[in-house]
Amino acid sequence: MGSFPSLKRQWIAASESQRIERILAATRALLAVASLFVVWVDPTEPRHYASVVYGLLALFVLEAVGVLALVRTQKTSSPQFRLAVHSLDILWPALIAIFTAGPNSPFYLFYTFVLLEAAYRWGLRATLVTALASTTLFISQSFFTLAKGLTVTSLFSGSYDLNSFVMRGVYLLIMGYLLGYLGEEEKQLRVETAAIAKVMTKARAEVGVRGTIEAVFDEILDLWPTRQAVMAVLDHNSGRAFLWNIERQEAKKKVNLSIRELHTREGKESLFETPGHVWHAYQNRTFGSTKKYKIYSLDEDGRRLFDEVWAPPAELAGNTEIQSCLGVRALYGDEWSSVMLLLEPELRATPESAVRFMRTLALQVTPAIYTSFLTSRLRSRAGALERARVARELHDGVIQSLIGIEMEIDVLRRQTDASPAAVVERLSHIQKILRQEVLNLRELMQQMKPIDIRPTQLLDFLVSMVDKFKRDTGISSRFVSTLQEISLTPRVCNQLARIVQEGLFNARKHSGASTVLVQLGQQDGRLRLVIDDDGRGFDFSGRLDLAELDAIRKGPLVIKERVRTIGAELVVESIPGKGSRIEVSLPKNTYG
Repeated sequence: MGSFPSLKRQWIAASESQRIERILAATRALLAVASLFVVWVDPTEPRHYASVVYGLLALFVLEAVGVLALVRTQKTSSPQFRLAVHSLDILWPALIAIFTAGPNSPFYLFYTFVLLEAAYRWGLRATLVTALASTTLFISQSFFTLAKGLTVTSLFSGSYDLNSFVMRGVYLLIMGYLLGYLGEEEKQLRVETAAIAKVMTKARAEVGVRGTIEAVFDEILDLWPTRQAVMAVLDHNSGRAFLWNIERQEAKKKVNLSIRELHTREGKESLFETPGHVWHAYQNRTFGSTKKYKIYSLDEDGRRLFDEVWAPPAELAGNTEIQSCLGVRALYGDEWSSVMLLLEPELRATPESAVRFMRTLALQVTPAIYTSFLTSRLRSRAGALERARVARELHDGVIQSLIGIEMEIDVLRRQTDASPAAVVERLSHIQKILRQEVLNLRELMQQMKPIDIRPTQLLDFLVSMVDKFKRDTGISSRFVSTLQEISLTPRVCNQLARIVQEGLFNARKHSGASTVLVQLGQQDGRLRLVIDDDGRGFDFSGRLDLAELDAIRKGPLVIKERVRTIGAELVVESIPGKGSRIEVSLPKNTYG
């Protein structure tokens, strides 16, 4: 059987073992109560020793209920406790059957529960041991029951029930193997699923590609214990190839990743010629000193490949001789191709099991690593775009204004015969420009500051934002909300706050408004955010939705993009010279 005994200890948590015990305890209690009820309803069995059988069943019910109460109140259960309960479960059917119909006892069903219990709890080996013990007890108590009326004549004439006496014992062994096999496979599936889930949690965008690779390989090197892995990576966009060397530093108990670029002379093309999608290779000496690698490989669809010939490329092997390796070829979208080798892995399973598990792991983890890469790249680009926007705002706003102020001061300095009134007027004009640029810089800093708003904080945040805008600019501003509670995701809350922030910024800088009204409410089952101002309006007249604004390339660009990110609808109403109205609406399934 292809199993990972080390994985079971490492990946199955104590909570999972206790969950299994709760399931088994509930099943045992149900079986005990149901058996007692069936015997009470149909008293044809037991025919003899009825009081003894009823007493034994009552004790079985008490034991089952007691075990159920214990496992439900305890956080963990010890291996000794589980073994003791299992031993009692093996003894109960043999003990009850002695006082009933022996091999034909209806309590033969108890043996099936014991086998299921062993398979679900431990796997194949424990189930086979349980089946052997149950068969021994079954045959012993059956022989004891039959021997009471057995004579030499009946022994040779075959008048005793051979089928019940022997064949049911054989059925127990066969059933034990089948249930144990199914339990082993199911348990292995749970182990692999838990292992993959844990590896997946390491693929986090916030730590970057390098941090993700180090964290993922830290777990992979534990799955197949080894100290080193190598990975060749080909960048399709640039045509450059890199060799990533991952080593576990035993002293520091951490993974160290080193990267170097491969040059053409190092044969980077041959690095990506592999015997399949996933494979295991180990050195097999044939014909004296000739060394060849025996390959077990699978293609992308999981089919076995035969007669594959391959040896680790010298660029990956380095100066060391590789006795065995576990490899996988992976594609990361249209960006990268990679070939990864675990050097000298300790499989603790058959090569077939290791290769198939590696294939499953690669299919799950590769997209997560690629997503981390894309997220890191998008963040880098977003940061570059944000820096470019800040640079543009500074160049077109503050820098231009400072240059203008410098020129005005220079002109004022040269006008030695200017009257005091003219100087005061010029200085007032310069002061006004400086005040506007201070506001521009303050708003720019506010837009750059990250926002993390919870639904319970949104209303207070908007009130504070509008009041601050009123104090800083002198523009009559007001926030009105008809909602008492907000049911939105934090992401939508952040985007709505940014929309209001951008609307206020536009009203001051571009619109020249003297009055701004921000409203938040609900209408026709939709959440509605409205920003009204009495400024110049946009350079179009009428009421246009998002698609119409895109068609004529008009409207507030930043607000349009933020509306798209939350799946909302946008309507902009503009009357040139008389003001504008921005309406953002969210469907109920977005916020309710």
